[in-house]
Amino acid sequence: MGLFEAWRTPPGPALYGEDRNPVMGDLIIVGLLVSFSMVMFSFLVGILPGIAGGWFKKLSLFLRVFYAIFIGTSLLVSIFGDGWMTDNITTEVYLKQFSNEEVHAKVGLHIGLRGCNITLKGDPIFQAIGANRTVNGSTIRESIEEINYNERYEFGDVQGRLGFGSQAGLAAIEFRAAQYRGAPLPILWILEYFTIDGEDLRWGRNFRQAGYYAHLLMWSAFSFWILSMALFTTAISSACFLLVLTGLIQIIACGVYAGMRDQHGPPLEIPIAEGAKIIPHYGWSFALTLFTGISCVLVGIVVYYLYLRYPEVLYEFFDHDILEEEDFLELQRTIDEGAGYSKTWGQKEQQEGITASGDIVKVPLGGDVEAGQQQQQQEEEHTYLRKSRRSKRVRSKSSQHGNAKRPNLQPLAEEEEQPSAAANGDMEMKKMSVGDALRNSIKRKKKSVTAEEETAISSAMEVDDSDKPGAPEMV
Repeated sequence: MGLFEAWRTPPGPALYGEDRNPVMGDLIIVGLLVSFSMVMFSFLVGILPGIAGGWFKKLSLFLRVFYAIFIGTSLLVSIFGDGWMTDNITTEVYLKQFSNEEVHAKVGLHIGLRGCNITLKGDPIFQAIGANRTVNGSTIRESIEEINYNERYEFGDVQGRLGFGSQAGLAAIEFRAAQYRGAPLPILWILEYFTIDGEDLRWGRNFRQAGYYAHLLMWSAFSFWILSMALFTTAISSACFLLVLTGLIQIIACGVYAGMRDQHGPPLEIPIAEGAKIIPHYGWSFALTLFTGISCVLVGIVVYYLYLRYPEVLYEFFDHDILEEEDFLELQRTIDEGAGYSKTWGQKEQQEGITASGDIVKVPLGGDVEAGQQQQQQEEEHTYLRKSRRSKRVRSKSSQHGNAKRPNLQPLAEEEEQPSAAANGDMEMKKMSVGDALRNSIKRKKKSVTAEEETAISSAMEVDDSDKPGAPEMV
């Protein structure tokens, strides 16, 4: 006997019987769960321990990443899952046609957005099937068969013609293929209900249309989820609106699916045996989508409320710079106003104007010079407030984490204690002369100025100049 001739029957090669393995789980769902679990595990092990900062910063980062991964996983699992409508029963069923042989098995129907999954699992899995014969007074079964089936069938995008031809719907075509393949009788019996399309018996059409529109809404929600997670790193207020929109779309998807699945005819009830029916009810995918949608709406509203009432705490939680957020919102408000802006990249077209007091200001094309002066003064005041807020924020962070960890923050604090010439200029611009204000208002109203009013204006200017830093004292 040679090295490669063991268990072979000469002259041909060794032959083995068929080894059929049932599908134990949905590979797409398993792949999604494993992928997101690997991302979360890598974050917890490789990224989170290396984040600089205290426990609050690490906790906030963990909560943000965990919630983002949870929402994304829930959306994809609900899209590809077969748990929107489910039901399982355990009863005695006929396994094959034209046979009186019954088996004890568990029959299940799991309906998704784009198809359904039908299961048949024996209890026990290996059962004796076939004709009986008596030998020496004892009954012997002909064969022992494994009863463990898991079949998936697609609904398709169109209903198709009646019948089972090439122009029929995808469910009808797959039903005919299952008949030729010799699928068990309970699976064919359940699948046949989705091929009927006449009178008020349109269960296949109802589930196909409901799943089709819910499928589109779920992918839309997934797109808005990606945008909201991206905007949470730049603009919290806009991200809150997108997160609320993501939740609303998921809730609408659940409503559309629940309303369209029974739009024609009675609800689906499939009798399997005497006194045993499969009546699909809402499953885990529907509940997960509804829960995720409600949580997105609530989280978006709560975060936006904190953005309005406690912005500094929220910016610290998201590790944002409040000054960058204010600049972004100011730019967005200016673009929304649209006055004096060109259509290319929001570039502002300006011209120079001379005020009544002789100051040169930049105003939009065709704009009022006095209005441009007021706008320029408001921008200078806003710049001064931003610098003061930044210095206060730097002092608070240095007091929390220690000056040793932030060696470059001391010059910023000294800059606040010793204002630069630009800051002094901003403060002087802030203290606008009362006489200039009176003179501008008088000219705008086009009133005549009497000698007494000019005397009052000049006296007001002298009093105002005495309040400025560096002005000589009046004797």
